[in-house]
Amino acid sequence: MAEPRERPVPKARALAAAVRGAAYPGAGMGQVLEALLSRLTGRLEADARAEVLSGRLILWLPVAFAGGILIYFAAEQEPSLIAALLLAAVLSAASFVARMRPLAFGILLGFTALAWGFAIATVQTARLDRPVIIPPTGAVRLTGHVEGVERRANADRMLLRVTSAEGRGLERRPDLVRLSVPKGGAPPPGSAVSQLARLLPPLSPAEPGAHDFGRGPWFDGIDAVGYGLGRPKPARIAGDPPWSVKVATFVGEVRTGLAARIRASLSEPSAGIAVALVTGDRSGVSPAIEDSMRSSGLTHVLSISGLHMALVAGTLFALVRALLALSPTLALGFPVKSFAAVVALAGSAFYLLLSGNDVPAQRSFIMTALVLLGVMVGRRSLSLRTVGVAAFVVLALSPVSVLEAGTQMSFAATLALVAAYERIQPLRGRKPPEGLWGRLAFKVLVFFAALALTSLVAGLATAPFGALHFQRLAPYGLLANLAAMPAVSLLVMPFGLLGVLLLPFGLDGLAWPVMGIGLSIMTLVSDHVAAMPGASLHMSAIGVPSALAAALALFCLCLLRGSLVLLAVIPAAFAILLAGAPPRPDVFVSADGRTVAVRGADGRLSVAGASSNKMVVSQWLGRDGDIRKADDKTLGGAFRCDRSACRAPLQRGGTLTLLRKRDAQPGACGQHDILVTSAREAPPCAGRVYSGASLGRTGTVALYGQEAGWREVPSRDPRVQRPWMAPLPAQAPDRASEGDPAADAAE
Repeated sequence: MAEPRERPVPKARALAAAVRGAAYPGAGMGQVLEALLSRLTGRLEADARAEVLSGRLILWLPVAFAGGILIYFAAEQEPSLIAALLLAAVLSAASFVARMRPLAFGILLGFTALAWGFAIATVQTARLDRPVIIPPTGAVRLTGHVEGVERRANADRMLLRVTSAEGRGLERRPDLVRLSVPKGGAPPPGSAVSQLARLLPPLSPAEPGAHDFGRGPWFDGIDAVGYGLGRPKPARIAGDPPWSVKVATFVGEVRTGLAARIRASLSEPSAGIAVALVTGDRSGVSPAIEDSMRSSGLTHVLSISGLHMALVAGTLFALVRALLALSPTLALGFPVKSFAAVVALAGSAFYLLLSGNDVPAQRSFIMTALVLLGVMVGRRSLSLRTVGVAAFVVLALSPVSVLEAGTQMSFAATLALVAAYERIQPLRGRKPPEGLWGRLAFKVLVFFAALALTSLVAGLATAPFGALHFQRLAPYGLLANLAAMPAVSLLVMPFGLLGVLLLPFGLDGLAWPVMGIGLSIMTLVSDHVAAMPGASLHMSAIGVPSALAAALALFCLCLLRGSLVLLAVIPAAFAILLAGAPPRPDVFVSADGRTVAVRGADGRLSVAGASSNKMVVSQWLGRDGDIRKADDKTLGGAFRCDRSACRAPLQRGGTLTLLRKRDAQPGACGQHDILVTSAREAPPCAGRVYSGASLGRTGTVALYGQEAGWREVPSRDPRVQRPWMAPLPAQAPDRASEGDPAADAAE
């Protein structure tokens, strides 16, 4: 009987068997996996122990601090200040007692940072506590000093420090008001003016889950926003203006003088961009340039941020240090680096004031100041601990900034860049080749490699937050930054700073043309990249859970070392799984009942009444990933309008009717119809009705079609009431309680 032949073993199985046999002789696949898991667990335990002993877990305290602030803003009602401080104090005492027990101490310290973030946010809100002003429906006369002016493409915006206010129904005088006035109509800071204005009701989110437009102004001390009826008129006000107005007047005069000198040397569009970079005034930057730079991924150059502050401080530091080093006596006998750091810090502070002192510039200045202070005391200038301290300072001074896109993207980019450069630190010790040309080529290669790494790391770190807040990605951002940033770093910012330094001597005309050359290169690159196919990707807004998971993955990648970095895979996987856009509403109804949107069979929104709420419509379109503008004539495609109403069919049957006149009648209004009116009381309708009274309690309403009918999600949850939110109006009595026949029949 012939012996059975051996079955051929596939190559892959043979290779796996060979590897298994070499690594674990005589072991089965299950035993191999168990051994690998045991090795990985042991490695994780060892790296975790090393992480604890090295003290690097302290880098997670700013993350916990920010988490406490996020919990505060997620609360439905304002927390008790005493309870928040008491909890933080108790956890602080418990951490101190447990300081000799590493595990308990680490856990308690994390909860302590969380509690202090919650408590600091509560304290800041209590310090700012003031009622939200409900403005009258008519015009008011405001008199005061202009504290700030922002020139925009279509209109000017001014901050008015109010000394007197007159208007029927105005219950309380606002202290600080932000008004939009006709383009070129805002007087310079420090002017005493009288302005007839219409104040707007407190702004609410454009849709559920969107940005709360009323929260930012409240924390900035702005009591009301509105628009001017005509141009401001000069006024006489007794007494001296407040100190804030005096500072704004000085800064405004300096900015105006600088802008005039720049425009005398440069032509557009370079002049407008140069003024924006030096003074922070972006009114001269055309919408076409802004859109080009946004599509190419260079828009960060236009806003005063960490890049500009670092270039200003770095240029001043290098210049002063080089000048002092020319003297052997100074170089050998005095701390030249510390002197240079002091000058750079003073110059950065002046640039902060000059650029408008906005929140992104403040964050950048704090970070730069910490780096320079480290140079003064001889400590490592830039590290993850520096980033952590800066985060503590920024969030403690302004807890609400944790919700802002600028804060999130700024710290995400900074954290990722510092962590990346710490990881590649061993590579920086390599010596350049011998010879002049070899060293030159090596330095050029290192420069562009560092620039590419910076653009790539910063772009990846900020991408989730850009998708969350702006629903827009620039896929060619790396290419644009590689081509344009050398001109920005070597020509634009250094010679812009040199122009400011030479201005008192009347020699600034030597610097502005060189700055203009760099700006021309930058705009040329921006336009070419923006014209490439697919240069700007629009997408629907991702959910907050996906962004939080992506942020946690970023923290794990940047703050952990060794095998612990593998833990980033877990939140990254959740971020990808949750990255799909949330379900999109089928119907939108604006808070004032003047604008509605209906989703058609093609998935796009059709809008009626867009001219009444352009900002709201822009939010609807942007979060929907729709590139159309609020003034696009194709927006009303599904609606048929006459003088009294606009009507559009609903996908699930029925009709949505928007009454354009308060006394208009809907005609036939069936059970499956939706009726919207801005009037306080709506006419009878068997279907779903939204009136001025009901929308006053809900804000913008989003409707989702379901099998059982419509699911309604209001932008204003009636259970939520915080100090920056206007009190909800009294609820209208239930019709059933008044003996309404329709209600009785329904019961």
